[in-house]
Amino acid sequence: MTALVWTLAGLLVLAALAGYLSATAQRVDRLHRRVETSRAALDAELTRRASAALEYATSGRLDPASALLLTDAATASLDAPRTPAALRDASDADDAHRWRVESDLTRALAAALPESDGEGLARVADAARRAQLARRFHNDAVVQTRRLRGKRIVRWARLAGRARVPETADFLDDPRPEEGP
Repeated sequence: MTALVWTLAGLLVLAALAGYLSATAQRVDRLHRRVETSRAALDAELTRRASAALEYATSGRLDPASALLLTDAATASLDAPRTPAALRDASDADDAHRWRVESDLTRALAAALPESDGEGLARVADAARRAQLARRFHNDAVVQTRRLRGKRIVRWARLAGRARVPETADFLDDPRPEEGP
């Protein structure tokens, strides 16, 4: 009788552990999908921002030097790989290059845009604001995913599989000039 009780208790513990591991693996998978979705949304907003900047740069409202600077930065941003496969297969070096390009566009926007110029500028400012929000959402998803992947049980049981550890999107995204002290 005692052996039967110990066997049942052992099976119950194994079933509880299996349930916990399964639920945790599902959560890791959900968080990875959330990172992919937020990365795609960030990419869409960065495309919108670059398109708005390019449209404004070619509108004739800027001086030629500012227009050229903004056109070059916006074009470089639009030339970055944007397909889901390219985003999924991007290396850390690819991401670093992409964030450098986006920071360059932000600097060009800060240098080229006047304080007020009507609808064209409002569209660029709105696109820049949306890109900031998308970056924050993406970075929050990455932090949550990395936090869960950092837990010992997730590492030991290899619940994340072969999925790449997500990285935050670290680039300058506020086109307003920084104010000094």
